[in-house]
Amino acid sequence: MRAVFAVLILCFISSCQPKGNDKTYFGGKIINPQSNFIILCQQDHVLDTIPLDNHGHFHYNFDLESPSLFTFKHDFEFQTFYAEPFDSITLRLNTKEFDESLVFGGNKAHENNFLIENYLLNQKNSNLIMSYYKIAPTDFESITDSIKHARQEKLEYLEKNFEISASYKNLAEKSIDFEYYDMRERYAFLLKKFFPKKASKISATFFDYRKKLDFNDLEVLDLIGYQRFLDNYLKNKSIEICHEKNALNCNDLGSITNLDVRIKLVDSLITNRFIRKRYLERFIQEEVVFARTKKQLEHTKNHLSKFDLSENEKFNIELLAEFQESFLVNYNLGDVKIKSSTFKTLALKDIVNHDHCIIYSWSVHSPSHHKFRLKKIKELQKSYPNIQLIGLNIDYNHPKEWLNALGKHDANIGNEYQIVPEEHAMFYRNYLNKILFIDNDCTIKKSETIISDVEFDKHLKDFVGL
Repeated sequence: MRAVFAVLILCFISSCQPKGNDKTYFGGKIINPQSNFIILCQQDHVLDTIPLDNHGHFHYNFDLESPSLFTFKHDFEFQTFYAEPFDSITLRLNTKEFDESLVFGGNKAHENNFLIENYLLNQKNSNLIMSYYKIAPTDFESITDSIKHARQEKLEYLEKNFEISASYKNLAEKSIDFEYYDMRERYAFLLKKFFPKKASKISATFFDYRKKLDFNDLEVLDLIGYQRFLDNYLKNKSIEICHEKNALNCNDLGSITNLDVRIKLVDSLITNRFIRKRYLERFIQEEVVFARTKKQLEHTKNHLSKFDLSENEKFNIELLAEFQESFLVNYNLGDVKIKSSTFKTLALKDIVNHDHCIIYSWSVHSPSHHKFRLKKIKELQKSYPNIQLIGLNIDYNHPKEWLNALGKHDANIGNEYQIVPEEHAMFYRNYLNKILFIDNDCTIKKSETIISDVEFDKHLKDFVGL
């Protein structure tokens, strides 16, 4: 099917693209568009906003001096593509299955389809890791070696049958490598956390790839696989450093101790401004969001001056810290204003009617998180019928999209509400994965748990006293 789409795109570009183009061309079609434009980016730079016509088509010509990886964004979804000077890059996708339906055409069709197919396979591997981590280290090494070898064989086939450039081959090889590294980092994390005795059998060469890592390689900054690997690498290194210091609760990724270490690792390892800023800001924000006391919040604010953040970024983190004070344990949320699906303004205390209540926030503009949340909430509804589950949508500027999402996913509208715009409303996005446990008086009893935590059910049972 993807091959058929590629042929259609080739026909489309041959009829629509100007002949003798001396620029790089990017065009295609978005089916079921969610807005009337896409955004083209290169690393941290927005190159342009490209309009869609009434049929979802777009056309764009731009100057390109050297091979590069680009990111295009539509609504809150995004994906990458590779281009060289004077290339003709086209794509076709359906927003209902953004990644799965994406197919490339043009003279880099084979190269870009190879990257997107690898990306989709990597997504599947992410799910398989949850079962892989239970097997012996030697067996896992064999599995990951086989996956890497299969990818390399596909790349060799591409090289033999099509004219691919040395630049592209180098990028594709790095893409394969970082997926391989990432699987090992995630496996090691889960094994050390749940099967520490088995983890002691990890071979001395398991992490050999770490010796040759370049954390400032500009070519890979936009690779999703690289970004995911870096996140998991920093996670593991922070735990290893924690153990070396004989500290307690080393696997608690939300602790201020662990996040402090990750912040220092970024500060010492990464010099590239784009990737450095992304991770510094993110970990500092997480340190605020997972703070459990005012003292911890003060700690974070006090060391802001150590890092090269702008004054505006520092100011926003200080505002976030003020907001977080409202979510500390024993604080009361009863007067928090929310809207019902009929747009009636209520206070949280008006709707809480159970001894145990869970509040989770979500956004229609974070599709992957939204899908995971829906699955988890449905499981909780069946397993814990005596717990009140309250969904809090943060898209206060898009009420119609919120209602459409509720209808599309057959949600229980009686348990779904939307935040009311106020001074700190923009900070709710930092809490998308966080869960608040409150009692029937709307007093917070637990607030440092995330819904994707593999020990979430344990936290829940502690909350209800099971």
